[in-house]
Amino acid sequence: METGSSNDIKLQIEKLGKAIYMEIGNFSVSLSTILLTVYIMLILTLITKLTRNSYVWTVASTLQLLLIIFTTVTSLIWSFNILGYSTSMIMIFHLLRCLPKEQVHVENKAILVTGCDRGIGYELVKRLDTIGYQVFAGCLFKGQKGEQELVAACSTRLTTLQMDVRNREQVKQAATSVQNHLGCNKLWAVINNAGICFIGNVEIMASEDIENIMAINFMGPVYVCREFLPLIRRSKGHLVNVSSNAGLAPVPHMGMYCASKAALATFSECLRYEMKQWDVQVSTIIPSGYKTGILAYDKMAVAERWWSCAPPTVKDDFGKECFTPVFKFNNHESTTSADLSSIVNTIVKAVSEKNAQPFYYSGFMAKTLPFVYLHLPSILQEPAMNILAQWFKFLPKALREEKTVKDKEN
Repeated sequence: METGSSNDIKLQIEKLGKAIYMEIGNFSVSLSTILLTVYIMLILTLITKLTRNSYVWTVASTLQLLLIIFTTVTSLIWSFNILGYSTSMIMIFHLLRCLPKEQVHVENKAILVTGCDRGIGYELVKRLDTIGYQVFAGCLFKGQKGEQELVAACSTRLTTLQMDVRNREQVKQAATSVQNHLGCNKLWAVINNAGICFIGNVEIMASEDIENIMAINFMGPVYVCREFLPLIRRSKGHLVNVSSNAGLAPVPHMGMYCASKAALATFSECLRYEMKQWDVQVSTIIPSGYKTGILAYDKMAVAERWWSCAPPTVKDDFGKECFTPVFKFNNHESTTSADLSSIVNTIVKAVSEKNAQPFYYSGFMAKTLPFVYLHLPSILQEPAMNILAQWFKFLPKALREEKTVKDKEN
């Protein structure tokens, strides 16, 4: 009796095993069909782009295409399976992303760049001038060292403009000057690069600096767009706004900077959809950390100024130490790059490609920080953001005293 029962159990297990095996086989067949469909679509996309000359060929991209063809033929000979489909699709995706896109001709094209006294704007103007564009460089301090060195480093195609983007009248005058100096050229691109940053809690920061951050980082590009878009629309050109990875993810004690860059990124995306009917392309640049001088302000002097105008309650609760930012890590500058060539190359790519992308990222943290904040589950996001975005030591006086009392009680 027991033997019969055990045999029945064995038969049931064998039947179940066969059923599972059949289901897995059916799933493999259906998955293969899906992968084959996607693969064919990718091949057709690649062929379409090649026939329309959407790419510029290089030795590297040609070798990549030959490798894809070789892999495809080999996989077909060996019975094209799921692994073969997947490998070939990954290679095609990589090729489609990495192939150099068709570039615009620089002849008779002018570009306006804001924030050119130093940093990214300064290096960008020199690169655009070398390429052959007519460049208009908006400088906050025209006639001073940064502008003078820029003029000395560039060709006679360069025109510098007095341009405080907060000042609507100066922006209007700059637009008039650009129109008068274009000659036979067209204004092909406007690059909103000017920006500032102060580190501080929103209660600590002086109101005038809060307003300045929003005025320069957000309202400034709005004013520039309003004045220069008529010229860009006529040339069917390109608008480029330099935002930040801190505009896509929060960085504590840089709240106003994050808010201004988030506003700029959203404004840029709205404008991208609005400008499509005019054949104007709009791109947003998302850089990570670079040594641009944006954080080189006198933090002690700013802290004294903020302390002098802070309300009594804020002084009592936070204490004077909190008014001066203290980085968690002594080697925090090692996380930012002094080499601006990668971000400059990214912006040049954005204005030079015929079919520009909506977003261009530069630097490892440009994508990493927003991805962690937006896509990881909260159980992983919180500890990861504490590592990636908690850059400053910040313990208010009232909380320090409260902690001391609790420690004594314990």
